[in-house]
Amino acid sequence: MPFLINEDQALYYKLKGLTYKTGSGEEREVPVRFNMPDSDYASMTYPLIVAERLRAVRAPEREWRGYVQLRYAPECYEPWEDYEDPHKSPFYAWNPIPYRIDYQITVFSRRKMDIAQMAGKLSKRDWLPVRWGYLVIPEDHTVRSMDVEGPEFHDGWDENRKPLFQAVFLARVTSEIIYEIMEAVPVEKIVHNLYDHHQDSGDTYIESVEYPPEPQPTE
Repeated sequence: MPFLINEDQALYYKLKGLTYKTGSGEEREVPVRFNMPDSDYASMTYPLIVAERLRAVRAPEREWRGYVQLRYAPECYEPWEDYEDPHKSPFYAWNPIPYRIDYQITVFSRRKMDIAQMAGKLSKRDWLPVRWGYLVIPEDHTVRSMDVEGPEFHDGWDENRKPLFQAVFLARVTSEIIYEIMEAVPVEKIVHNLYDHHQDSGDTYIESVEYPPEPQPTE
């Protein structure tokens, strides 16, 4: 998938699976939507988590210029054998453009107790922590940095004057745009010629040497 779509989808799946406990003690999963639907707030079913992409801007503090070795396998490319060593990457690109993508994640509920419960769960390490946040992008085998702020709490009403409470998180995810990917081909053979240099007669050709040498037949 292209730039932005991978990040949107990864965030959506990261938020899925959050549960809350109802007043009767039943554990239920919180529905997740990407972008607020067109229907009005009064007709929605709550609790609900809504993720929205706010903007995507260039990140000059992470910018590299020139011919850059990519430390990951881009989408549609297989990881190299020793993938834990990024210096062995065979992938290169000219002037990749780093981006930061900002998201807003809003939790809605009719009950303030539910908001506190869900915001507390989302603040834990594998969800939306303010420190060491991450986002897994399976398409290019990367784990992106994710900086989180929040939660910030808001009390309000819908169109029918029914109470509607919110907890809002802001998340910033790293990304980059690559226009052309070049895959380095390892050297398989080196061929060079040997000469014997004489001051009077000049260079005399001796032989051509290959490395690694051709295997010799066995008797």
